[in-house]
Amino acid sequence: MTRNNTSSTMMHIVALSLCLIPAAMAATADDEARQKSKPFYLRDIQLTDTITLPFSPVILCVMLISVVLLSWMFSAPKSTATSSHILLDGDDAEARLNKLKKEINGNFTKFQSLAKVSKCPSGKSGGRLGTFSPGAMVPPFDKAIFSKDNKVGECLGPIKTNFGWHLIWIEERTFVA
Repeated sequence: MTRNNTSSTMMHIVALSLCLIPAAMAATADDEARQKSKPFYLRDIQLTDTITLPFSPVILCVMLISVVLLSWMFSAPKSTATSSHILLDGDDAEARLNKLKKEINGNFTKFQSLAKVSKCPSGKSGGRLGTFSPGAMVPPFDKAIFSKDNKVGECLGPIKTNFGWHLIWIEERTFVA
């Protein structure tokens, strides 16, 4: 390409740009007028004088709700367990729980009635903790509940945590791989 062709090409680009600038400005003015005629919740979100997001607050809310619903719909199922416990603390807590465990002797009704001595507020409801997923409880408790070695419908423990000593009864448990 010669020097003459280069300057000719540049002139064409400049001329084309000069023709497009008024058209772009007119389109911008039309867009601004169109935006101002809409209710505020349907207008594009304007962050600064020069930065405008090409969607409205309503669209933003719909997108956020969609993301939450889709993540909930497609989330993987989790392992869960339903259990009860008896919590005691003090120097003789382990020994007292061993005595209680012998007294329970595999009887869940007996476990629930003895849970009234628990230091946990759940003792009033038979020690029932409800249903939870792995990681919801303190690690030693969680490990006991979700260990495949421990069977459902048996009294586990005593197990030491930072709250004290526990006897645990696993009522239900589901494992998801």
